[in-house]
Amino acid sequence: MRSLRIGLLLGLRQIQRASIWTTSLIIFVMMLTFLNLIAVSGILVGLIEGAEKAVRESALGDIVITELDGEDHILETESFIREIEAYPEIDTYSVRFSGSATLEANYKERRNLQNERDIAAVRVSGIDPHQEDTMTGLSDLVIEGEYLNPDEEGFILIGIYYIEEYAQQFGDVFESVAGVKPGDTVRLTLGDVSKEFVVKGLVQSKVDEVNLSTFIPEREFRRLFNRLDRNADQIVIRTVNPEDNAKIAASMEASGLTQFAKILTFEENLPKFLIDIKNTFNVLGTFIGSIGIVVASITIFIIIFINALSRRRHIGILKGIGIERQVIEIAYVAQAAFYALTGSFLGALLTYGFLVPYFDQNPIQFPFSDGILSADPEGTFYKFVILFVITLIAGFVPAWMIAKQNTLNAILGRK
Repeated sequence: MRSLRIGLLLGLRQIQRASIWTTSLIIFVMMLTFLNLIAVSGILVGLIEGAEKAVRESALGDIVITELDGEDHILETESFIREIEAYPEIDTYSVRFSGSATLEANYKERRNLQNERDIAAVRVSGIDPHQEDTMTGLSDLVIEGEYLNPDEEGFILIGIYYIEEYAQQFGDVFESVAGVKPGDTVRLTLGDVSKEFVVKGLVQSKVDEVNLSTFIPEREFRRLFNRLDRNADQIVIRTVNPEDNAKIAASMEASGLTQFAKILTFEENLPKFLIDIKNTFNVLGTFIGSIGIVVASITIFIIIFINALSRRRHIGILKGIGIERQVIEIAYVAQAAFYALTGSFLGALLTYGFLVPYFDQNPIQFPFSDGILSADPEGTFYKFVILFVITLIAGFVPAWMIAKQNTLNAILGRK
């Protein structure tokens, strides 16, 4: 303890006597190293988390109810809805009906009936317009035209992947129809049954599930698809506290609702490839950030080495008057610890005080997600520990190299 106290005192005196510009520059380098370690992986992981957030808000909610294996629809849907309405933890929900049909456009303008029809195979979603908008904010995703009016019939919303003018931006990937705008008439065909709809609006989202859907009112869907039993294909639920979705799902299972449908949390419903990409990006970001750690450790090594080398005679005198070598080593390690702690503290302050809130409010606009900065406190702490330990080693090695030299040679300046 005596050696530690003296070493810390010597280290403090050296920091006080050092140039303020040199000290500030070293701390700045350490802060940038910390930010590089956190921000690079944070943005890469935030890219996927932004996509997850968009799917959660615009499509799936916190709990997803689907049909049982071997069943076509959710059994006893109306009874199921009455049960979930009794849960105070549930904020809102949306009941959806799904089916496939053929969308045809410009059929009225086609003069020659022998010409190829302008058609696309589409997924049709039957929704309660008010219920769906409350759940996912679908009306905010309408980029042309207007949202569905619950009191009107004969109108349809179309996802942009089914519109050629938008779909061609992604190459020849999606089946689409050309020249369709709000106010135009299109035809949905299911087998021998057809019905004309007026395009009410076009919907664009960063969630493919929305872009690859057409939306019509539930009552028209059930008539078109002959779904008289009112049993839905999907129910999506938003809870008051999203973190409690697993507890609420478990409570629903315990109440026996699993005899009617599958109950999955949003996390359980995520595809495995999305989780794998997230983990890969995290590893990739950490690898890139580790390069910054190497650069910072080399910087600290050079600075401590030059500092110790220039004070070689002073170190020899300290050893000559009885100061132990380990005290001198502690002094230089304390300097490195000061640089690492101060730089990391400023980096953490900048990350959680400015960068994370800023990117939450102003996400990075990627084509398939609104990227945020993901900075998990636990992961940040582990990365800080790694940075701190490597910095201590980088401070100890040069001090050990200089302090181990012969005392008399150090005082006289001999090699």
